[in-house]
Amino acid sequence: MEKIQSFQITGMTIAGFKSYGEPTDLVFGNPTVVTGGNGRGKTSIADAIAFAVTGLPFFGERGLDRLHNEEQPDVSITMNFVDGEGAAHVLTRTRQKNRMTILYDGYEIRQMDLTELFGEKDVFLSIFNPLYFIEELGEDGKNLLERHLPLVTHEAVLAQLSDGTRAVLEHEPLLSPETYLKNKRHEIRELEETVIYLQGQKDLADSQGGDWSKTVEDLSARRDALTRTVEALEAKRFDGLDAKAMERQLVELSARYDEAARDGSPLDAEILEVERKLSARKAEQYQSPYTQAIAEASARLAELAARFNRDKQAFHACVPGAPCPTCRRLITQEALTEVRAALEQSSRTTIAAGQEQRAQLNELNGNDAKAKAVFEQFQADDVTGLERQLAVLKAKRSEDSPADGLRSQIQQLAADLEYGNLSETEYAQLKECREELRECAAGLNAAQAAASRTPEDFDGKIKAAQDQITTLKSLMTSVAVYISERAKLTFSALKMNRVEISLYDIVKTTGERKDVFKFTYGGRRYDRLSLSEKIRAGMEVSELMKRLTGRNYPVFVDNMESVDDLNNVRPTGQVIMAKCVSGAPLAVRPVRPISLAQRQAA
Repeated sequence: MEKIQSFQITGMTIAGFKSYGEPTDLVFGNPTVVTGGNGRGKTSIADAIAFAVTGLPFFGERGLDRLHNEEQPDVSITMNFVDGEGAAHVLTRTRQKNRMTILYDGYEIRQMDLTELFGEKDVFLSIFNPLYFIEELGEDGKNLLERHLPLVTHEAVLAQLSDGTRAVLEHEPLLSPETYLKNKRHEIRELEETVIYLQGQKDLADSQGGDWSKTVEDLSARRDALTRTVEALEAKRFDGLDAKAMERQLVELSARYDEAARDGSPLDAEILEVERKLSARKAEQYQSPYTQAIAEASARLAELAARFNRDKQAFHACVPGAPCPTCRRLITQEALTEVRAALEQSSRTTIAAGQEQRAQLNELNGNDAKAKAVFEQFQADDVTGLERQLAVLKAKRSEDSPADGLRSQIQQLAADLEYGNLSETEYAQLKECREELRECAAGLNAAQAAASRTPEDFDGKIKAAQDQITTLKSLMTSVAVYISERAKLTFSALKMNRVEISLYDIVKTTGERKDVFKFTYGGRRYDRLSLSEKIRAGMEVSELMKRLTGRNYPVFVDNMESVDDLNNVRPTGQVIMAKCVSGAPLAVRPVRPISLAQRQAA
């Protein structure tokens, strides 16, 4: 079914509806004046027209039982009208025992078919009832307007911009400018965080630059001292000893020992087993049960230290005009004290958490040291016991075999070759110095490499990030202008004589769209208007809905006695005006009958 773009009511028959018990015929023109005293059925005519089209009364309220006449339970509304092409139609709605029947030009149809013809109920009632949109729809009226506002194209908005702004935006994806701005603000926050990080890295690199030179100097001095100590001990170690002769003697004793050991001993197997156990027990390493906990505590402590350093850097960078490290807004002089206080509080909280974490780490290290001491004590006791057992077995075997005597000579000669003229303390010092010298050489190589490394261009990276931030902010300013111009074009479709409706405002500082629903008449709020002003305002909104939806339907103006005229509104379609005349009977008077030309222009 094709929608009806416009129509005018020519007549109605009402029966069983509110005060209309018996069938009552009414004739309409354009305009039509309905007069009568209170309770004579003026508003019931508006309810009947709305009921015929939407199945609901004039103000769209539910509860249809109250529409029934008290004496006649069956409702029947027949509305005769002509459409914009001049064709005559008959719409009949009946309600009998809760069963609703709709006939259109003699054919039974459904309510959804009427919706296809006349539009959704809110559209029809917003045109037909001047007070419906404002007083009944509320926020739903905002949604209704947004659905019917004409689409403002990207090209139309660009055409309103300056050449410079248009050149910046014509290739930008602005399908949703609000989402675009949100994404750009996120990019700026990430870049600002990058600048803070790079500044911290730059400060760290600057502070470490001199440290590496000092480290190289210290390690070089330590290396030279260790080298001198090792050379002195090595010189003393074999001073006056014939190491070659001692090595030949050791080879000879080993050959004699092998020959003596070929015969073997019944105790050899037992001695080998004890030696195996002794070697295995000595080789056992302490396995800490606190390793994971210590690693996690150390990581948390390092994280807290990094957080403290970030807060410290942010505090030093906190000056008027700089972005707030928390909300990223620019810091004003008035807000500076508050922002710094927040950063100091954050630092104190971090320090307290770090102290607590340090105490936990110290406790874990203490427990680990105790556990290691217990392990080493048990290990030492076991080693001592096995060594005693081994000594007893070897002493017993030596009574029967000369190999043990040779073994003792071999061990003594090997020790003489190992220690030379050094005491155990000096030999231990030699080993310790050799190990430290190796570590020192490795550290010196690393420090020399770090000291000679080309410094990273932090200034260049910081400037690049700041330039990108400036570019993004400039782009966002252009998008804010775009959104403002688009809002102007959108609201131009809502332009009326004295009524102003705003669906959203544009926040000047960010360019964001803020949803609102403002309705004023002559600059005054609707709830402060007189009845006559509300009617005039409602007539303007009715004309707006006609323009937005392309539907020109009749308008029923109730309480017309309070309105002098509708000249400022200039209604474009059929107008039905109801006036209260004290004590007068109901009268429906077409001021001008609907002519054929009016029908064709309806």
